[in-house]
Amino acid sequence: MAPRIFVNFRRADTGPTGPHLDTALRREFGEQEVFRDQRSIRKGAHFPDEILRALRKCDLLLAVMGQGWASVTDDEGSRCIDDPEDWVRKEIALALAWGIKVLPVRVDGADLPDAAELPDDIRKLSSHQGEIFRPHQEHIDFPQLFEAVHKAVPDLSRRRPRRPRGDSGGATNHIENFHHGSATFFGTDNTANTYNAPEDYDRNAHEHD
Repeated sequence: MAPRIFVNFRRADTGPTGPHLDTALRREFGEQEVFRDQRSIRKGAHFPDEILRALRKCDLLLAVMGQGWASVTDDEGSRCIDDPEDWVRKEIALALAWGIKVLPVRVDGADLPDAAELPDDIRKLSSHQGEIFRPHQEHIDFPQLFEAVHKAVPDLSRRRPRRPRGDSGGATNHIENFHHGSATFFGTDNTANTYNAPEDYDRNAHEHD
């Protein structure tokens, strides 16, 4: 089964937020429903082919954007987004061209770039409605982001934590706190269960710079 959600981000712009969102989305919608290049691509695989294959089959691309999204430069001082071979740009451009839904995720309330700031093939991105994600208020923003994803892909199933034995079903488990690297779930028996997220965003493997 191909992943339905494709996470697009630039580490130089948003740091660990892309992997963090990936972890949260997998917990909410399932391990097999989310694609993030470094985690999802097999070692030794040809990553351009794998990225294009995943992109063609997904239903939604999340464009994770920080304050410097449109201004990040390469070693020569040129804007990365102006390079047609830049993978962040290429993934968004192909998603728009192929009719895949694109949802900007504005980290810490970053503004969407003006159309005039963007190359022609991703100019439409400036008019897409997005969601705000604030790492310091993720307990508020995660539910809203999950709901936006579900609305974009209505038939996407949502995972639910198993109810503790003896639970009558009158109450549901919920996320009390979800910070970088771990999530704490409080069940109906008020028992806290902590799950550690894999900190793989800093490995020396392919990932958008």
